Amino acid sequence: MTDVVTRPEGGDPANADTSATAPVVSADTGNVQWADAEPPKKRHLGAWLGFGIPLGLLAAGAVVASLVLIAPGVTAAGAPVGFSTPGAAAETVANHVADQEFTIGGATLTGDQLGLSVDAKAIADDAFATYPAWNLGSWGTGRVSGAVTLDAEKASETLRGAVPDLYAASTDAQVVFDADAKKYTVVEATPGQGIDLAALTESITAALKAPATSEPIALDARQTEVEAAATTEEAEAFAHDLNVQFASDAAQPAGFYLQDELALAVPSTDVQSWMDIAADPESGDFVVTPDMGAIEEAIKDLPARVNKDVVNKEVVTNSAGDELRVITEGQDGFGIESTDGVAASIGESLKSGDLSFDLQGEVVKYETTTIFRRAEVDKSAGTAYMYEGPVAGQEKLIASYPIALGKPGHDTQTGHFTVYGQLTSQDMGSCDADGNYVPGGKFDYCTADVPYISYFNGDQGFHGTYWHNNFGAGAYMSHGCVNMTQAAAEHMYRFLQVGSEVWVHD
Repeated sequence: MTDVVTRPEGGDPANADTSATAPVVSADTGNVQWADAEPPKKRHLGAWLGFGIPLGLLAAGAVVASLVLIAPGVTAAGAPVGFSTPGAAAETVANHVADQEFTIGGATLTGDQLGLSVDAKAIADDAFATYPAWNLGSWGTGRVSGAVTLDAEKASETLRGAVPDLYAASTDAQVVFDADAKKYTVVEATPGQGIDLAALTESITAALKAPATSEPIALDARQTEVEAAATTEEAEAFAHDLNVQFASDAAQPAGFYLQDELALAVPSTDVQSWMDIAADPESGDFVVTPDMGAIEEAIKDLPARVNKDVVNKEVVTNSAGDELRVITEGQDGFGIESTDGVAASIGESLKSGDLSFDLQGEVVKYETTTIFRRAEVDKSAGTAYMYEGPVAGQEKLIASYPIALGKPGHDTQTGHFTVYGQLTSQDMGSCDADGNYVPGGKFDYCTADVPYISYFNGDQGFHGTYWHNNFGAGAYMSHGCVNMTQAAAEHMYRFLQVGSEVWVHD
């Protein structure tokens, strides 16, 4: 079938070439040829052309049609759309993309099976704008195209079934518990193989730019690495979030809490037995499944393990109230009466990766008890005194011991001092490493293994004495230290601490 168009005439009808030809457009190829025009017919005023349609109206209709149609011979995304309106062309393009066959890895599949789609309306509008029928110069072999969109999920499912040899399954990463290390570790993911869908989309887009064909279009099935749904990085992050809650310095360590206070810590070995961790094969997210039986068993005796009596903190202070040493660490008191609903609450916390489990009960806060301690040396009385009270000014005498002081020339100095160092044992004088006297040293003696020393003024301090038993008023036996019996020196050593005050007076 051919379409005939009359060659444009000259300006002078008298000079018109009656042998002129008319263009013929092949419906198959879209090529334009000039054919001989029909012999002129006699004109009759008011004549009608076929079926009673006036010739003037038919010519006007042809002009109007040329204004709304795409030029003959044009293809859009591989579909012939010549002599179509943009609306009809859009439908033709959409159907063509869905019905077009492709061979991939030996399998023949349609665009619909691969989930192909294009913006058919935009492509049809482009074809009309670029190649309108009214522009005879646009007739022929014009082609327009647009980008193809591939439904990755549908395409993957179709291709895996059609060409399984081109696919190799990936292995998801795992989060597992290392019993020896007592922490969660990761088994790394391994990637698989599959068809590169991005490259396939590009190939299809390029193929649809070519002229229409009734044969399947051969495409290259390029393979690419396919990442596992659950990646190694995601597994490491998940394991880290669990492990950090078992750290000794964790901001909120794993355990049971009463009123935001940690009542009972829970070790990692216990928690791991309460849950299973697996990757969701679709999303790749790590999912915790609580073992409700194990949880119920673990909390049967929870009240007995959690409930504690309050223990007040005891600290030794100086006269300024500064804390010098903790005698007893404080412990809040905890009390729960029931474990109803606790297992379900634990299960929900585990699912979210939160290893802090709230309990309902009472918390009794501990109080801090301060103890002010000081020592006094009365040189005239030859006695050392030990005073204790809640604060300075309220202390009472709790013990006194006879002492020996420095010999003349090695006087025990008077004044207010502060204990700066304590030793359970020390060699004093000019001694070698074995406690033997070294002649020519700073001192003319060596006393080995002197027990329980509390220094408060240079090399002067309290210490035990095993080499004499002369204590009390008028006893001057030392090189400036305050000599005491070994039992008394030990009591003084444990009574005082670095920072305690000592008053030495005549």
